[in-house]
Amino acid sequence: MAEFVLRPVVDADAEEVGTAHVRIWQQTYAGMMDQAKLDALQPEQRITRWRKQIIPGQATQEAVGQAVTRCAVDPLTGRIAGFGTAGQPRDDDAPRATELWSLNVLPEFHGTGAAAQLLAALVGDRPAYLWVASQNARAIAFYRKHGFALDGVGQYDEEWACDESRMVRG
Repeated sequence: MAEFVLRPVVDADAEEVGTAHVRIWQQTYAGMMDQAKLDALQPEQRITRWRKQIIPGQATQEAVGQAVTRCAVDPLTGRIAGFGTAGQPRDDDAPRATELWSLNVLPEFHGTGAAAQLLAALVGDRPAYLWVASQNARAIAFYRKHGFALDGVGQYDEEWACDESRMVRG
């Protein structure tokens, strides 16, 4: 397992991360989410979002303990393998004080340790929870391996037409 370089996402990463974001979603969620919306995703939209919203807000969010965002960089190629964010819960009835908001890894980096290293950097071994696409068996198995369990709570994401299941650890 390679040791990835874990660091904040910087402005120079926006194009690579935005493009990866779209590719990950289109490949991972095909058949699980609204396919027309997935097909309509454009890298430029995500690049702009990363540049204008996510990257500038990282330092402030981290300083006040609201959220932390990290990317995993392949030390051999310098490519960004994945990225994720964890922080304060976004749910009123949160079962834990920390929520893993997102964890996205390019398919060619599945099984390399990138996701595990990102998860460790984002939430460590703290109690946490997350929402996962109910049909995403690969992600559910990954989170189970890292101590999360389905707690029987589900929700429907109207925007993406996707059933989600909550997983909790600790």
